Amino acid sequence: MKAKPIIITIVVILVLLCGFLFIRSKYMSKPQKGEITAFLNAFNTQIKSGNTDSASLYFDSDPKNKSIKTLLSVLTGKTSTNGKSKPLFKLSINTEDALIKLVNPELTTAVVAATFHFEGLPAEKSIITFTIHKTGSKQYKFSQVDLKDFLTDYATYQTKVINKTIPEKDIYSPITLAAFKTAEQLKTRYDSVLWFNHVDNKTFYYVVKGTIEEGFYWPESDELNRRKKSVYKIGLVNPALQEIIPVEYDMVHNVGGTINGLVEVEKGNKKGFYNLEGKLVVPVNYDQAYPLKEGEENLALLKNGDDYFYLKSDSTISDKLPDFKIADNVQKIKTYGKSFTITEKTSANILEFNSREDFNSMVISPSYLVDWQILPKFIMLPNSLRKQTDEDGEGSGSLSLTINFNGDKKDDSTNWFTSAFYSVVDDYLGGRSGLYTTKNVLLVDKKQNRILSFNASSFFGNSEGGGELSGTCNENSLKAINDSLFEFKTTSELDQGLLDTIRSLKEGPYYHYLQIKNGKLTALASKRIFPTQFVKLDDSYLQNCYLIVNDVYSEKASTTTLSHTSNEILQCMKNEIYASYQYKFKNKRWNEIFDYRFNGGEDAKNTTVDDSLTTIDKYNINFINSKLNGQKATTLAAK
Repeated sequence: MKAKPIIITIVVILVLLCGFLFIRSKYMSKPQKGEITAFLNAFNTQIKSGNTDSASLYFDSDPKNKSIKTLLSVLTGKTSTNGKSKPLFKLSINTEDALIKLVNPELTTAVVAATFHFEGLPAEKSIITFTIHKTGSKQYKFSQVDLKDFLTDYATYQTKVINKTIPEKDIYSPITLAAFKTAEQLKTRYDSVLWFNHVDNKTFYYVVKGTIEEGFYWPESDELNRRKKSVYKIGLVNPALQEIIPVEYDMVHNVGGTINGLVEVEKGNKKGFYNLEGKLVVPVNYDQAYPLKEGEENLALLKNGDDYFYLKSDSTISDKLPDFKIADNVQKIKTYGKSFTITEKTSANILEFNSREDFNSMVISPSYLVDWQILPKFIMLPNSLRKQTDEDGEGSGSLSLTINFNGDKKDDSTNWFTSAFYSVVDDYLGGRSGLYTTKNVLLVDKKQNRILSFNASSFFGNSEGGGELSGTCNENSLKAINDSLFEFKTTSELDQGLLDTIRSLKEGPYYHYLQIKNGKLTALASKRIFPTQFVKLDDSYLQNCYLIVNDVYSEKASTTTLSHTSNEILQCMKNEIYASYQYKFKNKRWNEIFDYRFNGGEDAKNTTVDDSLTTIDKYNINFINSKLNGQKATTLAAK
């Protein structure tokens, strides 16, 4: 796993020019590779000379942009990526041999090699990908910079320099240093030792047969899933170096992380538990394992197919529970109905990497919270056993995860399901440091006697978004549209432009339309912000909470809260239907609002889309027109 043990004040993908502001010229000649190389070399000349002010003029943004200033400070060797401390090694970029690709007549990408140098260590390379657009005859600007690989590789190389120059005792705790030594001994028996789990000042070792590839820690990433797969099995060795969990599992969790005194294991999507003496107390053939709240008579609820069982307090398993109803017992599950926060101090038992290049501690989330999509499988947190130096900054991963329970509701119309709502705020320290919020819903299905889940980001703007919602609006509901379609409404960050250029729809309800497929809630794909694609509107869709930002680009920006859908929102809702079919509006403002989301920043092409409109589209346009005009109206697009 590549580490990022430093705070990074540059965003991972630096977007300098928003799509709908991009000014194109149909009469401008296509960019030439020779011109691009000359542009890059001229930029590099400024970098080599340390002229950050001159170099900033090569970017299509305000020269005072903080991320640009930090990037240039790094490239010129003035600071590390935290923008403050001095760099520990030298850096150079090679623009002469950049890999240049003409994407279209207006955009070009250039992959530029960066090399890290430090005396006593081999030089290592990384890449920076620049997106360049033409502004005039033989004139160019950087419109985007992709730093994903560069920031990761920079951090990894910096850690190697730190390990080379600073005594280990000044970086690692005694228990970590001892674990490093023991891990070397265990490598004679296993292919690798992956993690250490320190419990009551004694260390357990996660041992592996096979290989762990880079994508292992991000199983949800499509990009990494296309890379080489990990082929491995994991087991656990106790402080006496006895193998207490055989090396035959896909996952071995934190000691006591799911149930106190037990270790959860997974194999082929089945769950089980070992105790610390090495006894398999729960065979690994259960689909779900729900730990129960303190004070309950039993330790956990186990599910196998349609059947439920209790793991009793004496670590034995009950007979099948007759006529067991999960809806009547869901309140007993450990975290159901509770808000909680996960930090490095949540547990005294620290799990850390057997790596001198990764400074994080880690939580392997209980499987039921992963199945509920409330927590990711792996949570990276700061590590108090590894001293962060001044060069390291504040660390990577998450400072904390805050899970907020937002209430539950019974479906009054059919009474066959209960829904529970959560929001998860990730205080992230990595390349896009800040707060990121996801919204989660659990569906307790009385018909099928099961729990289903869904989660999604709370941000639906065109830019890189995130952050914590204001709390002004807090709407959550789940209703069954029919037997196969559910509507999950939750307050989200919309960042939707309005006809008035200084006003924006900041927050409001976002409607997810969910189907049950293969035992999971799956969202129907839609690029629309408003609920016009899958259902016919009625007055209930107009009684919502909205947060409007006034004077968007002013220091005196203010907000207005609405309890209903105003005419300017209705107009945007209506025109969004047309825009989703690449309709070209006569009013350029509407094209600016929608082109980036529906056309990837390209101009819309269709002067009419009436033949493309669905029955639901036509109904909803008429409904919106009736509200705008106070009467039934025919289908008309904005002018």
